[in-house]
Amino acid sequence: MADPQAQAAPVVRTVRTQWKGRLRSEARVRDCVPFIIDEPPNRGGRFEHPTPAEYTLAALTGCAAAHVEMFAKEVGMPLVDLTIEGRLTMLPVRSEEDGGGGGVQGIELELTVTSPGTAEQFRRVRELLRSQCVLYRFAKAATKVEDRWMLVSPAG
Repeated sequence: MADPQAQAAPVVRTVRTQWKGRLRSEARVRDCVPFIIDEPPNRGGRFEHPTPAEYTLAALTGCAAAHVEMFAKEVGMPLVDLTIEGRLTMLPVRSEEDGGGGGVQGIELELTVTSPGTAEQFRRVRELLRSQCVLYRFAKAATKVEDRWMLVSPAG
């Protein structure tokens, strides 16, 4: 039997970004509302909008949230609530002449899942996210990712 992954058509996402000056740019995705990408003042930006790193982290946590919902449904675990807090730690990038190094040092994710589901369902959702969430796998390939999970029983 053929591998279903081998037959799947690739998914291509496209973003058009226009430079706006002062380290700002405007990104357009499909027919969605355009969004501004900014940098902090110490880099020459205004810090009035999320930075590229913050958008990257938002993309990862948003992807993870969607996958937790899909995988909870797949394993029969009712999902009452979900909160994901992400942190991305960076150091200034140094030139090769200065010894190199810096950049993204790691990502931490704290996932709080509210569900009457079982520990086994919860374990399975966690396993599926780690193995099948595209942006989670992308981040893991680029840097150290630590994820901490908490299962909370709904009040009632």
